[in-house]
Order: sequence, then C-alpha cells, then structure tokens
Amino acid sequence: MAVEMLEVGDVMTPNVITEDEEVPVTKLSKEMELGNIGSVVITRAGKPVGIVTDRDIALKVCALKRNPAEVRAGEIMSSPLLTIERDTSLERACEIIAEKGVRRLPVIDGNELVGIVSVRNILTRSPTYVHKLYPSI
Repeated sequence: MAVEMLEVGDVMTPNVITEDEEVPVTKLSKEMELGNIGSVVITRAGKPVGIVTDRDIALKVCALKRNPAEVRAGEIMSSPLLTIERDTSLERACEIIAEKGVRRLPVIDGNELVGIVSVRNILTRSPTYVHKLYPSI
C-alpha cells in the first residue's frame, strides 16, 4: 500500500481573512464569528506581519478587562509571523507546529499569502499525523 505524500497546499484553507494592524479587536471578533474561524492574519501596508487568534483576544483583552473597541490588532498580535511554504510536506508542517507550539500557520507562495493550515486541516485529511502533532499521545 502506497503512502500518500501530502503537501501543505493539499490541505490548507485557501481563503484567509486579513485585517490591518490598526483595526480594533471588536472588528476581528466579528470577522471570526461570521467566518466561523479562530484567527485573522494581520497586515501592515498590505503585507502579513502577525496573527491574532481567539485565544489572544481572550487572554490579552477579555482576561485583562480591556475595552476591545480601544485595543488595536497590532497590540495583541503574535509577531513576527511564522509562515510555511505551500509545497512543504505535511510531515515537516507537523514538526514545525509541534516545535513552535502553534495551531495554525499562514501559507505563502513566494511572498504571497495563499492560505492557512491548521491542526484541524491536517487531522481531518490525514488523522495518522496525530502522533506527529502531539507526540505525548
């Protein structure tokens, strides 16, 4: 039986929601709710520079009782942005996710943002990767 050799581009979500770093957290939260997504890639002058996750909002805004209308995306984003090329093997993507302790990686092709790959994308397509993502399981 041949093993399917998948690349990040085979499992990524191609449509990535992006917002400028000056956007208030209220707008990010609304984007996440409407898109049923857990993160937004943050841009500066149109280029991806960071990412804000629902967890960032919970820990850096809600838990600290900050007003989300007054907090800008750039204040709470994780940066520098960790990205991955679309032709990277899923094996390598799993290693990076496990090493860096992240759940999502924006996908680039050259300098262009073309998608995002998450733990869910990987496990939905290929559940056998669970041990690579979570070695202690």
